[in-house]
Amino acid sequence: MERPTGVRHVMVAVTTLVAVMLYLDRVCLSIVGEAIKKDQEISPDQYAWLLSAFFWAYALFQIPAGWLGDRYGARLVLSAYLFWWSACTGLIGMASGFAALLALRLGCGMFEAGAYPLASGVIKAWVPFKERGLASGLVAVGGRLGGAIAPVLTASIASATADGWRLPFVIYGAVGMVGAVVFYWWFRNSPSGHPAVNASELSLIGNHAESTRPHPGAALPPLDEFAVNFPLWMCSLVQFLSNFGWVFIITLFPTYLKEVHDTPLETRAWYQSLPLYAGIVGMVAGGWLSDVTMRRFGPRWGRAIPIAASRVLVGLAYVGCLTNPDAFSFTLLMCLVAWASDFGTAPVWAWTQDVGGRHVGAVMGWANMWGNIGAALAPQIFQAIRAGTPENPAAGWAIAFGVCASTQIIGALAAIGVSSAKQVGESPAA
Repeated sequence: MERPTGVRHVMVAVTTLVAVMLYLDRVCLSIVGEAIKKDQEISPDQYAWLLSAFFWAYALFQIPAGWLGDRYGARLVLSAYLFWWSACTGLIGMASGFAALLALRLGCGMFEAGAYPLASGVIKAWVPFKERGLASGLVAVGGRLGGAIAPVLTASIASATADGWRLPFVIYGAVGMVGAVVFYWWFRNSPSGHPAVNASELSLIGNHAESTRPHPGAALPPLDEFAVNFPLWMCSLVQFLSNFGWVFIITLFPTYLKEVHDTPLETRAWYQSLPLYAGIVGMVAGGWLSDVTMRRFGPRWGRAIPIAASRVLVGLAYVGCLTNPDAFSFTLLMCLVAWASDFGTAPVWAWTQDVGGRHVGAVMGWANMWGNIGAALAPQIFQAIRAGTPENPAAGWAIAFGVCASTQIIGALAAIGVSSAKQVGESPAA
């Protein structure tokens, strides 16, 4: 029998590159936030809204994006989403005034909402069942790699310009629009539809791939079934609390370093990058261990164990933040937050593929929606806490970190309820 071709690996790699572009666009605002506030005369409260607006739109459009992917396929929908979120990013670099920036941030959030639900469908279509945890981790690594590159790259580009912020947005937007064209040219919704896939690789991937073909007549996602599914709610609660604690790294971490430690821009950029590199390691480790625990403990505990462990570690890291560490020691604690958070991300992704059936994109979208509602609320809550101690920024941040630590206890308990034993609204999973 002929040796299987490796197109499935290329598909995972291409989807990973899409995730890199996703986070390049998402993270760059935080590193040039001080320059934007000064240049556009934006208040701290307005800046918090710019950070939150993205996540509100991102959260609310998760399920529609997943449904569109299930209905029309990732080739068309993900290409279009990548093109339009990149266009919005580029336009931010040309905009002026709070209203225009807010509208474009909402646009970025709305179109980026399609990335991970659609990527989840890509993995289900192209990756054998026993390898999904690792593949999910690798695609999510792309996002963290983009996020890790973004602070230093953005600071380098921005520091070479007079205004200190516009050019990075324009460059990232142009690269993303070109990437959308490349993705559409190469990608196929099903392995059987790709001319480079041979019969051996098609057999290796398995017949499950046929169930992931676009369904133009597909009904809307069964939200009534989602609403009464206990494991899905527990996964959603985990996502909410996970993102609530993690989003600080890509939004207000540079602000904290400036306010509490008076850290220079270049150093802030490097310190913000380090946790995201740590997240890459956590993502790969979580994907690998999730597959191991799935084989060892089965569908009931296979995903729950690594997810719960990740919440415990994040909680301990935030407890460490209450000891008044210096800027570098604090960054190391944020590395643990990022590592542990991303360690739990891969099993969450794999779980949605385990139980999603024909609605895998919508199931991923549902869980990710709640996760990003947590991310949307966090900057506003942190800003409200900080406003209570205007003369002592460090005290306000300490309260915020205490809140983050306490939420992770709830997240660890919720993770116990995450089970792959049954598909959402269907019979027990194989």
